[in-house]
Amino acid sequence: MVFPCHSGATDGGGAMGTPAQSDTAQVAIDWFHRILVERDVAEATRRWLIQQQRAVGLQMEGRPLTEILRPRLISRDDHERVCSVASLLAGALQRLAKYALSDGELGDQVRQILALNRMELALTGMSPPADEGSLHSRLDGFFTVDRLAFVEYNAHSPVGPLTQEALAEIFLGAPAMQVFIDHYRVEASPARQQMADCLLRAWSAGGMPGDGPRVAIVECGESQFGWEFDMLRAELRRQGVPAVICSVDDLRCGREREDLYIDDVQGHRHPITIVYRRAVLNDLLSRYGSALIDHPLTRAWSSGTCVMINSFSAHLPNKKSAFALLTDPRTSEALSPQEVAAAEQHVPWTRLLGPGRTTYHGEAIDLLPFACAHRENLVLKPNDDYGGHGVVCGWQVDHDDWQRALARAVNDSYVIQERVMMPKVRYPTLTEDGLTFENYCVMRYRSLR
Repeated sequence: MVFPCHSGATDGGGAMGTPAQSDTAQVAIDWFHRILVERDVAEATRRWLIQQQRAVGLQMEGRPLTEILRPRLISRDDHERVCSVASLLAGALQRLAKYALSDGELGDQVRQILALNRMELALTGMSPPADEGSLHSRLDGFFTVDRLAFVEYNAHSPVGPLTQEALAEIFLGAPAMQVFIDHYRVEASPARQQMADCLLRAWSAGGMPGDGPRVAIVECGESQFGWEFDMLRAELRRQGVPAVICSVDDLRCGREREDLYIDDVQGHRHPITIVYRRAVLNDLLSRYGSALIDHPLTRAWSSGTCVMINSFSAHLPNKKSAFALLTDPRTSEALSPQEVAAAEQHVPWTRLLGPGRTTYHGEAIDLLPFACAHRENLVLKPNDDYGGHGVVCGWQVDHDDWQRALARAVNDSYVIQERVMMPKVRYPTLTEDGLTFENYCVMRYRSLR
C-alpha cells in the first residue's frame, strides 16, 4: 500500500489523514505510533526532525515548523479520491466564476454572488485571450466522520505544496520512518517539479512570449515562506530556466513594446516572461489603489508580453462566496450532473450575506432572519480576507455577540456558511513528560492543473 506524504506547518505534515480514512490507513498509523513507543525512537526522531528543518531553513521565528513526530498518512485509494473530487470542484468553480466576464443573465448573477468591486472588474476585464486564470490552487478541507468536505477555495497562488514536499522528504529519513518503511511503502507527493512544469506549460500556452521562459517569483513585501521561493527558483535553474525572486515594486515595463524586466543592483537588466504571482490582489490594491491598472505587471500581462501564474482573473473563484455558485440554483444549473453531485456531497451550503430570499437545501428562506436564528450551525467569513482573519464561528460566541457580528457584516462583504464538524486527529509529540498524543485539526488539499 502506498502512502503519499504531504505535510503542513501546523500539524507535522505528511499525507492527508483523518478518522474517516480507510481502515488500512488507520492500521498503518497505529503501527507508526507503536514504533515510537516500543522501539524507543521518539527522541531520535525528534532530534532528526529539528536538525533537518534547521538545515534547510524550515523555521518561523527561530522555531522549526513542526515538532510532531508523525507525518499525515493516507492510503493511495483515499489520496486518489481526494484528488479526483478536488479537481472536479476546482474546475467547476473556475468555469462558473469566469461567467463574471460575460454578458447576459448568468453573468449578472455570478457578478452579484461574487460581489465584485469596480477595480476587480476592471483588472479581470484586461485578461489577454490566452489567460488561463488559476493554474495552481488549494481547496481547504478534511474528512469528517462520514464524508470529505471542503470549506474554502484558495485560487490565488497559495503557499504550502513545496513546504509539504520538503517536510515529507525530512520525515522519510527519520528513525521512526526507517522502521515503518520495512512494512509499508511510502512516497512523497511531488511538488517543486510539478510547479516548475506548470509555469513552463503556461508560458507555452500563452504564446511563448520573449526569447524564452524567464521567471520572476513576485511577492508584495516580506514573506514568511521564503524557503518555498528558494526551492522553486532552484528547481527552475536546475532545468536551465533563469529565475529571480523580487518584489512587485521591482518590476519595470517598456513603454513601446511593454516588455517586463527588473534591474539588479549592478544595473543589469533581466527580462521577465513568466510571473509567478505570490502577491495577493487585495494587498496589491491596498498598496497601489487605482494605479494598479497602469502598473508594469498589469500592462505586460494584459498585452501578452508575459504570462502570470496565477493571473488577476484567479481572484474571481478566490472569493469566499464562490462556493455559493455551486449550491445556488441560479448558477448551479450550469454544472454537469457529476459536478452537482460532488457539490452536494462535499461543499457546505454558502451564501453572500445580505437581505433577501434564498434557498437552504431546497427550502425557501429569508436569509438574515435565518442567519440570526441558527447561530450554532453557521460561520461568518469575510468574502475577501485570508488567514482566518475576521471569521466568527457562531457556536463559539453567545447570542448577543453573534447579532452584533451579523449587523457589522451585513454592511460589508461577508458570507454565511453552514458549519462542518472538523475532526481532530491524534498525533505524537515529545515533551518534558515523555511521549504524548494530542489532538490536532487537519485540512488543506492541493489542486494543480
